[in-house]
Amino acid sequence: MIAFVTSHFALCVVGVCFLIFAGLAFGYIVGNNVYNHNADEEIDNVINKLRYEGGVHNSIINNVNLGIITYDPNGVVYYNRTVELMSSFLGGSEVPKTITEFLDKYEQNNHLKSDYLLNVDNTDTEIRVNYSNDGKIFEIKILHRIYNETRLDIVIIDDITQIKDDERRQKDLAANVSHELKTPLTVIRASEFFVNGISPDNMPSYDEVKKWGDRIVTNAIRMQDIVQDFLTLSMCQDTVPMTVLDIGNIISRALSSVQEYPGRDRVQINAPKDMYYPLVFGNENLIMRIVINLLTNAIKYMPYDGKQEPDKIEITVSPVGDRIGIEVSDNGRGVSQKDIGYLFERFFRVDTSGSRDAGGSGIGLAIVKDIIDMHDGTITVNSELYQGSSFTVMLPLAAGVFESVYEDAKAGVVSEKPYYRTAADFMAVQAVEAARSMGYDDVTGIADEYEAIPQGEKTLRDKKFAELLTAFGDDRYIDLVDELTYIDPDMLDEDEWNEDVEAEDDAPIVAEIEAREEILRKEQEEALRLEQEERERKEAARALLTQQILPRSVPAKSPEEIKKESVTVHPKEEKKSKSNGKKTKKTSLFLDLTGHSEDNNMEIKSAVKQVLDETEGK
Repeated sequence: MIAFVTSHFALCVVGVCFLIFAGLAFGYIVGNNVYNHNADEEIDNVINKLRYEGGVHNSIINNVNLGIITYDPNGVVYYNRTVELMSSFLGGSEVPKTITEFLDKYEQNNHLKSDYLLNVDNTDTEIRVNYSNDGKIFEIKILHRIYNETRLDIVIIDDITQIKDDERRQKDLAANVSHELKTPLTVIRASEFFVNGISPDNMPSYDEVKKWGDRIVTNAIRMQDIVQDFLTLSMCQDTVPMTVLDIGNIISRALSSVQEYPGRDRVQINAPKDMYYPLVFGNENLIMRIVINLLTNAIKYMPYDGKQEPDKIEITVSPVGDRIGIEVSDNGRGVSQKDIGYLFERFFRVDTSGSRDAGGSGIGLAIVKDIIDMHDGTITVNSELYQGSSFTVMLPLAAGVFESVYEDAKAGVVSEKPYYRTAADFMAVQAVEAARSMGYDDVTGIADEYEAIPQGEKTLRDKKFAELLTAFGDDRYIDLVDELTYIDPDMLDEDEWNEDVEAEDDAPIVAEIEAREEILRKEQEEALRLEQEERERKEAARALLTQQILPRSVPAKSPEEIKKESVTVHPKEEKKSKSNGKKTKKTSLFLDLTGHSEDNNMEIKSAVKQVLDETEGK
């Protein structure tokens, strides 16, 4: 080997150099490829990350429900899709090209341009103004930022129509509450003058004490009703407990509740004798409030001038498919067609005269509508002026609601509607209890897992709830619903509510309240009668002064003619005037002219003077 290397030394050197060079070349190529591959992977990762982040950013910006426009000194840099969807804001035109055009277009006595110019050099302030167009209200906010030594004006547009509407409703609510409470409070506070006037030497009579006491009690009850209405209205905005309810029992309780309502004694209420109806799912107090409000509304607006037939209210209940209808009809004054569309608006009153004789807060029917919407129901009204009204409420039956919950569960979802979600929560409790009590081994484990999930884990609870109901199967779930919605007729006494009503009718407290109401009614009628008589007497006096009483001279006539004649100065008044229950002497408007003319003139003057004196005395 040594001899070969010695004899071929040059060749060996060349061979070694070639191998070294080949190794280096191979290493370079392999290393370079690995490096390039790693670099490509890193570049791809960066690109994918940028694409993902950019997609996320664009997705957020385009779906944030805020319009965003960015201007630099040259014009628009960027605006999102939300701006394009704000048709009421753009008004059918394109996005302004520059910030100057933007300021010119949206300056609406809102100091937008002046505020911008005053803060043009500040980068840490923001401008906030409101802009109204096409029934919408928008808040415009402009921020100043510096990016790479370039000034950016970022405009953010927010549709605040609903927020402003809610603020207006809150203000209206506060104003109306104050207004409705002011009247009864004023009457109660007026009793202070009566109490302060009492002294050992000036003790009021029994009638005076009773009159003021009745006023205080009546207005205190009115205030209580107003407060209760507003509390019920606030309940409609929250989630309330619900269960399976008997409509017959609700109607019975509602009838008992209105027995002491003013004017109830003069109205005949006909309710169904058969109180066996399919059960409904809901809040008992709120559904009973529907019936009470419809009944009291009918009682309040029952009388009208010229009515001949007796006052009557009819209640009918009829199952219709998977719903049950409750109809309350009356033969009262009714509602004109132009007002029907506004009946369920808060604080709307059909009587625009400003009278408060009917009492109430003006939100009774609005409460009815809110409660019905809360229970996935509907309400319709048919009415004609002076022909009565008919309100029909349709509520879903409990069996139909639970069937809907089961169908959603089999699809793996739970409805987001508050009413059906409440029904799902109710059925979850019933299913867990049924699984354990009935020994459903294949369901008990799922029930335990469902109860172990915390309340805050909404998604997990919904998923496990769907699994729980699905595990029941059709037959067992139908048995569970039948058990929950079955009503035993033997458990009810169809005349029970009639006995309760009759017992309350005979109660002394009811009789006393009705007696006080009758006294107040008579006092109001007497005051109106005296006011009418006073008005008629003054009109007669004015007529006497504006007409010619006698001619300047009276032609001579024979004694026989004089005996047969009399001069009629004014038509005879048939009505008699009364004041404070005592008869007053009324001046005769028929003057006897059979005597001397001077005496007749004196008599005429005396009659006129007497009328004038009585008028001034009033």
